Amino acid sequence: MNSDVHTGSTVQFTITRQEGQVVDIGTNSPVVNHFLDMIRVSRAHNTWVGYAHDLKAFFRVIPKPPEAITRADCVAFMKQQDQAGYSDATINRRLAAISSLFNELGLLDPDCFPRNPVCPHRRRRKWRQRSQSLYRRQAQRIPGVFSQDGLQAFFTALPSWRDRTLVLLMWISCLRVSEAVAICFQDIECGRRSILISAAKGNSTRMVFMNPLTFAALNRYLDEERGNLFPDVDHVFVAFKGVARGKPLTANAVQKMIYYYAEKCDLSHIHAHLFRHTGITQLVEESMPEPVIREMVGHKSPESLTPYLHLSDESVQKEFEKAQAALDPSEWLDSLLPEGES
Repeated sequence: MNSDVHTGSTVQFTITRQEGQVVDIGTNSPVVNHFLDMIRVSRAHNTWVGYAHDLKAFFRVIPKPPEAITRADCVAFMKQQDQAGYSDATINRRLAAISSLFNELGLLDPDCFPRNPVCPHRRRRKWRQRSQSLYRRQAQRIPGVFSQDGLQAFFTALPSWRDRTLVLLMWISCLRVSEAVAICFQDIECGRRSILISAAKGNSTRMVFMNPLTFAALNRYLDEERGNLFPDVDHVFVAFKGVARGKPLTANAVQKMIYYYAEKCDLSHIHAHLFRHTGITQLVEESMPEPVIREMVGHKSPESLTPYLHLSDESVQKEFEKAQAALDPSEWLDSLLPEGES
């Protein structure tokens, strides 16, 4: 077990890890501790950790206790983040963590925290409320996807059935990396090639399925690599080398594996979530019903698939030509064109 302590004249964070996993987060501020405790019991583990890291980044730049934070401090934080090269999406995400903190503190102690400095709430029209927020305008993010050649090159470079199975689960079954590494033997039903995802985002559970290729890769991994090793470990995917040998594989370890083999293939900007993006995009392009896709990938909102509706020029052309086949006006149009121009 190890702890990272960040000191200073502001809120101090102590992040405790065990076997690479964050197990506890504490600060020297009772109100920040209250907020983090509330997030921990009501939201997913990764959300709790993410909020803590974003708040730590804020209080490192703005060395004040929560009750002294002003709107000008939030603007100063945005300016510093922009100068440091952070994207609009990252700045907005960190502003959202700050905003959530002050929303909760306003409920906890409205006299001490009367207003949210990021997004003040007043009894005004909605368009005026939005204009008061500090969130930066940003274009809708279009998820990146693998090209077919890039995906094949990366998959071919993988040396083990364990790694191939993980990639197939993230791509074909559209799992988040945290969901893939959390799979235990009791979660798998071989007869249906199904997996119960109990460590899903938002503390919800769902059922996903493996295609025959993924199921075959999983069996090759279990037969040829895992075998009878580590019988007391319930997690399917384990580390085979180093100090982590025999322990459940972590999301961070998978990310490092992906970066390593992406570099060997001369592929840039590759990350674990790119496989999920690619899988969801392919399901959309193959016209799988959107409610079914949302159920499979763990999305709640009907708008959640909107970013994935970006289709390639070839797909748009194909669908356009298919639609126009039933509306072909060539017969009567030919009669209107001068001879030789049809």
